[in-house]
Amino acid sequence: MKLAVVGKGGVGKTSISGTLARVLSRRGHDVLAIDGDPNPNLALALGVTPAAMAAMPGLTAELLEQTPAGFRLTRTLDQLRDEYSIPAPDDVALMAVRPPQTAGTGCLGRVHATVRNVVHVAAETPGDICLLDIEASLEHFRQNKAIEADTMLVVVEPYFKSLETGRRMIRLGKQLKPKRLVLVANKVWDKRSRDAVERLADDEGVEVAGAVPHDVHMLEADLACSALLDHAPDAPSVEAIYGLADDLLAADGGPTPAP
Repeated sequence: MKLAVVGKGGVGKTSISGTLARVLSRRGHDVLAIDGDPNPNLALALGVTPAAMAAMPGLTAELLEQTPAGFRLTRTLDQLRDEYSIPAPDDVALMAVRPPQTAGTGCLGRVHATVRNVVHVAAETPGDICLLDIEASLEHFRQNKAIEADTMLVVVEPYFKSLETGRRMIRLGKQLKPKRLVLVANKVWDKRSRDAVERLADDEGVEVAGAVPHDVHMLEADLACSALLDHAPDAPSVEAIYGLADDLLAADGGPTPAP
């Protein structure tokens, strides 16, 4: 299963991605998490230390070569995992785009193509999962970076600007033709806020795969420089993300054992 997680900046997309990756691994799946944001933070959401994150090698445009048929990777997936991934808690393997080292280096389109090609060859074995956390931008839709995803998760908050961004992402995402495109509501605090997300889902003909409650533990985890799953493993938001994982696995035909 290949998952692409998208959403407006600040909606909690990366916190959900990091927690979801670990929960899916706890369910018995081999999980490769990829941070496709040139300003990467998925490592911190997974519980990787800042020092380890700073030292990790990054995916770059140099990992592609031009062929008559288009770009292709210069290494196998196993080689990439050996050279460019680091271990994260719960046996998640993490790869990330290398952040720009200097200003004025130009377009990142070929870096996006590197990520797209890695996702293309990942999770080919039944039960394996590749989770791609994408930058908070519409750029990746133009670049088709999420085109390989089986399932696209559009994370929204129940606020007007987030919902409108989610609407744009849903409409663009449908053009990429994933097998499944769903909404994930975050920071839901009451029925009215849940209803706002449900209205968007009804308007756009998609389903809400999960609703994560407004949870102070998310903020406290950030303040403590800790992953949510480590800081508050029994938090309501964590429970909701377990439910989201089970929904994704059930839709993919996989088992959903109890945590």
